[in-house]
Amino acid sequence: MISTRIKLASLMVFASILAIGADKPLELNELQIRELVKQLGSDSFVSREQASEIILRQGNRSMAALENGLTHLDYEVVRRSRILISLIRESDKKTKLQAFLEDVDGSKNTVLPGWERFEKLVGKSTSSRALYGQIYKADPSLMDEVQNDKNIGKSIVSEKAQWLHNSIFSPVAGKTINLEIGDIGAVLFAATTPNMELPSEVVNNITNLLYQPSARDAISASKGTGPFRKLLGTWMLQQTDPNIISQHLHLSQNMNMTEGLQLARRVASEKTMPVYTKTVALTLLGKMGTPEDSGLLRNFLGDETVVGNFQLPNQQKGTTQVRDVALAMLVHMSSQSHKEYGFSFARDNQALFFNPYMLGFTTMENRMLAMKKWETYFTSKPMTKAKS
Repeated sequence: MISTRIKLASLMVFASILAIGADKPLELNELQIRELVKQLGSDSFVSREQASEIILRQGNRSMAALENGLTHLDYEVVRRSRILISLIRESDKKTKLQAFLEDVDGSKNTVLPGWERFEKLVGKSTSSRALYGQIYKADPSLMDEVQNDKNIGKSIVSEKAQWLHNSIFSPVAGKTINLEIGDIGAVLFAATTPNMELPSEVVNNITNLLYQPSARDAISASKGTGPFRKLLGTWMLQQTDPNIISQHLHLSQNMNMTEGLQLARRVASEKTMPVYTKTVALTLLGKMGTPEDSGLLRNFLGDETVVGNFQLPNQQKGTTQVRDVALAMLVHMSSQSHKEYGFSFARDNQALFFNPYMLGFTTMENRMLAMKKWETYFTSKPMTKAKS
């Protein structure tokens, strides 16, 4: 017994001396680390502290022995083992993150949990790596959990989204938190995990986060090519709730996000989509769509479904139909005058705000004259059929 204590004491002294000021601590073998774990329950506080420090500096090499320590009969060994495991894991995450960030161009193939899926979604550019570094730094545990267990991940994503939402809209003691792009990006990326069906309340919470300054700045600064916009575009396409889709289409329109066009095309092609959501999609196609999208818009020129009623500042009232919205967008895409087509908002000298409700006519006569004018224009310009 005395011999064992002497050897252990010598080991601790020797290891401590080599560890002080050293970039790389002395590597102990498994047997030596197990003996140190036992010392976590020593009667001597100094011995317990020394053992803890040496074990901590061993990093992941200590994990097996510490996990065994969790079942030890001595509560102090269990307590310190639990703390050391947590500290080592956190240290390991920081080390991996630092290595990932230093590998700016990815030439060293340094990866983090979740990076491979993120790379497939947004690319492997330096800006993509920088964004993922912010995401992982904001919540490494979330990235680990979502990758390892999707069922647990769903629960964690829901709780995380709720916490972020509350920190903004229901702050404790009136103190609001300015969310970083890493916080929002982390929950957004986790939400794009395949087959992760989140409750509508959670989806709403995440959507509300997109209006935070950091998210809006990331969307604006990206100019259509940034990784955050690509990530957001992926998440938008996963949505099925018409109300959420309408919000995403409005966000795309307000922020000039061409990533929303794919969602708009899908919505315009789905017969079961509510009228308002569909007309919002049409306005997005008209505002930012390609020449090919004009064909999709022309498909609605015969749709007489009522979108809603409107009243102009001059007290004139009118009705908007789906075909009116489609026509207004076609006129816009072909650079013609809405006023010449008799659109009520234009005749009242209002600007085009891409609001479906306001794109109608005060009389059926004006509507039919506008439709006839478009037919004449379209048939007289064969080249426009592919471009308008």
